[in-house]
Amino acid sequence: MDRPYTPLTPGQVLGPEHHRFQLSARIDAHPLGELWQAQDLSTRPETPVTLLLIAPDLQGNTAFVNAFKKQVLLCKALHHPHVLTSYGYFLDKGGWLFSTHEAVDGLTLARLFERGKTAKLAPAKQRALLGQLAQALDAGYQALRQPHGCLSPAQVFINRQGGVKLFGFAGLAALQAAGSPDESVRARYEAPEADIPSRTSVQSDLYALGLIALQLLSGSLPVRAPGEPLNIENQARPSKVTPAQWPLLQQALVTDPEARPKGAARWVQQLFSPPESATPTAPNETAPTLPPNASGAGIPNNPAHYWQRLKGWITPSRLSGAALFIAGLLLGIWLGLRLGQPSVNPLQQQLQRLAEQNAELATALEALRSATPNSTAPEAGSLQPASAEADKRFRGDRTTPGGFFFDALEQGDYGPEMVHLPRGTFLMGAESRQSDDNERPMHEVSIAHAVALARHEVTFEDYDRFAAATGRAKPDDNGWGRGRQPVINVSWEDASRYAQWLARETGQPYRLPSEAEWEYAARAGTQSAYWWGDELGSGFAVCDECGSEWDGKQPAPVGSLEANPWGLFDLNGNVDEWVQDCYVDNHRDAPRNGSARQQSGCEYRVMRGGSWFDIGRLVRSSSRYRNPPGGLSSSWGFRVAVDLPTETPAQ
Repeated sequence: MDRPYTPLTPGQVLGPEHHRFQLSARIDAHPLGELWQAQDLSTRPETPVTLLLIAPDLQGNTAFVNAFKKQVLLCKALHHPHVLTSYGYFLDKGGWLFSTHEAVDGLTLARLFERGKTAKLAPAKQRALLGQLAQALDAGYQALRQPHGCLSPAQVFINRQGGVKLFGFAGLAALQAAGSPDESVRARYEAPEADIPSRTSVQSDLYALGLIALQLLSGSLPVRAPGEPLNIENQARPSKVTPAQWPLLQQALVTDPEARPKGAARWVQQLFSPPESATPTAPNETAPTLPPNASGAGIPNNPAHYWQRLKGWITPSRLSGAALFIAGLLLGIWLGLRLGQPSVNPLQQQLQRLAEQNAELATALEALRSATPNSTAPEAGSLQPASAEADKRFRGDRTTPGGFFFDALEQGDYGPEMVHLPRGTFLMGAESRQSDDNERPMHEVSIAHAVALARHEVTFEDYDRFAAATGRAKPDDNGWGRGRQPVINVSWEDASRYAQWLARETGQPYRLPSEAEWEYAARAGTQSAYWWGDELGSGFAVCDECGSEWDGKQPAPVGSLEANPWGLFDLNGNVDEWVQDCYVDNHRDAPRNGSARQQSGCEYRVMRGGSWFDIGRLVRSSSRYRNPPGGLSSSWGFRVAVDLPTETPAQ
């Protein structure tokens, strides 16, 4: 029997008894139902949220409901400043199925297009809008390994604070199972291959992004017959699109997905700043150090002394990134005020003054660009945002313990997803009947420094990017596949060189974790043999007797099983992980501050975690063993760590 759905009205309270939401105002229709602003009544004070209420006629479609729930759970793990945060799904006793998300103002890019408000956007704001959207697409694909699947202007929200917020990743499969009522709108932005779900990929999203960019720059979409593919090669260049931009737009809109750009953020950067010749940075070159002045503000004592060094360090590509960041911070507030408040108010005046100051900075940067057309490129990340909050919005949450973040690579992709570990003290080692002598004595270790650990083991996709960039041979995958499989057949030396390359690419101090940091993260606040308890159980890890489908056969794709309480995957089992330490056969005289144990003439390096090949006793959090640093195995991999600033800069 069908559920008796009650009509949706402002003030209506929905949700299960333990978690209630009160509707505030309807935002708009959505391909899957309706979007509403609401208040989360379970929090004090009540928190504004956005609800996606699924259309009643879709809830009888079991395939859709299952796909929708799976997507919501996947999206909960995706944290990015320009992706709308997903909190989960709920079923109301009145019959409504809905998902909850962070609050939005309700303004979408589709509405901006409809009202003609994008026609007067300055190039800097066009770039900020597209750049933030591109960052969201890249981060989503990096984290979830799937395309957005239904990208259109209706899924792109513009907030007064935070700028672009991409709704989704809703998943093409869910929409197709639903028979989306927004079919005609979606068709305008879908790639030619989207009618065959198995052919959709991140390149399909690049096609939709290309159409959105073309509409933003030119003011309209290309004319084409219903049901006919867009033949971009025969289209005339719109007058508002520059000769340098047109080939890049055409590249994004070709029929062959493989011929489209490979990274959204990099493509947008090229769209607004065509590639310029630059001399590659020497492998050991670093950014110039600017000593603080007497006030500690970080300004050089003698600016003239450092001017020549800065001229040779700051490059057009780095300036492009800084300009995008500056414009992006103001985009959401500027659009919201411009559309919602026709009269000038004090906040607008303040923003105008800030915009003028940024314009002066942009002019100075442009002058430096002109003065240094062939300067060498610095390491990525060397020019930092001015505040911790700005850094948090730009990269993700790297300042808060428990926060997830990515660091951008100089080449335009992203490094591994990182988790900021909380600080604390724990007992390292074990003295149980299961433990070995090399796990003793148990001793207290304090992790007082700020450090982040990779959420997953380094994957073949991560490592192959490094190998291609450095001309190294790619390791054998034993026929098990690459992509999201953990990289195997890598030595400690290979792992160390990857971490060094990652540090150069991001400008951040990446390295292998210490043995103590690794065990601290694996325990995640527990003192049991495994983070889930003292018994091996079934389905918590991949080993020879762990109860997973991969046991004793091969490693699983990263993140296939449950994360530990700190959001880290596969520390127990899957592949053995190299750490920084020299191997010593006991914990006597081990560092108490979490640092790595080092000594001259290091014959063996420590490995932790156990693997798909090992018995369950060897995947305990305290288990440790040794291997020569040049050795290789189909069960050996690694993950990386990065040091974080100990103190948050003043706001």
